[in-house]
Amino acid sequence: MMTPPSVFIIFTLHMKLTLIGAGKLGKQLYYEFVKHPSIELIEWIDRSSNSKQTAEGIKITKSLDSLQKAEIYLMAVNDDAIPSVSSQLPSNEFVIHTSGGTPMTAISQKRKGVFYPIQSFSSNRTIDFSQITFGLESTTENDFKILQKLAQSLYAKTIQLNSLQRQGLHLAAVLVNNFTNHLFSHAAKVCEQNELSFDILQPLIQETVDRLNLISPDEAQTGPAIRRDQKTITEHLRIIEDPELKKLYQLLTKSIQNYHGS
Repeated sequence: MMTPPSVFIIFTLHMKLTLIGAGKLGKQLYYEFVKHPSIELIEWIDRSSNSKQTAEGIKITKSLDSLQKAEIYLMAVNDDAIPSVSSQLPSNEFVIHTSGGTPMTAISQKRKGVFYPIQSFSSNRTIDFSQITFGLESTTENDFKILQKLAQSLYAKTIQLNSLQRQGLHLAAVLVNNFTNHLFSHAAKVCEQNELSFDILQPLIQETVDRLNLISPDEAQTGPAIRRDQKTITEHLRIIEDPELKKLYQLLTKSIQNYHGS
């Protein structure tokens, strides 16, 4: 059974950590780790950097061939790269990845774990880690406690997930974040075609999210599809210029109607 998110009392714990990856998540984790005295960042694997160390004095390494010894090797890399990268890391150390959709078995080491931040990361925004939850998984109870303590150092909440639960949660996250954002892109294009600012929709977008704190998504559903307002639906389809958007509109309208029935 899925354990509910928890907040733990923070206490001093010193851990030596190597961070692998300098993408959107890797960079945000780096700037969090260097702020916390309980984490000793041994080195940062950043293959795109031409520097030998960061402004904070952390060693930057391009190759995995000559890594220094650490207690935790954290891979913030693309999902497809996890098996290859883990195979190049020390076989007897604790190796973890940050992926939502990749099984823990993708890591070749016996001591393995998952440190999955349930959040979307971008290059132009700084995330407050105290406001997010990490999905944790490991092969042993002791290593799970290490993951909890690592999350504690970031003042983050945690939830224990197995690989199937995490993959399901990642799917749900794609639906509410990535797919929704794609619809925002289409909406912005429609606004542009009609010489309107997308900013006009910001209060509506905020209300759509805020009311989910009070009622379920099923209860919050509104619009012409659930009302079966065929006149409005037909008119919308008439004015949509983009064939892909027209398909999406028809598909989502049918999905809403099928889901909610009559």
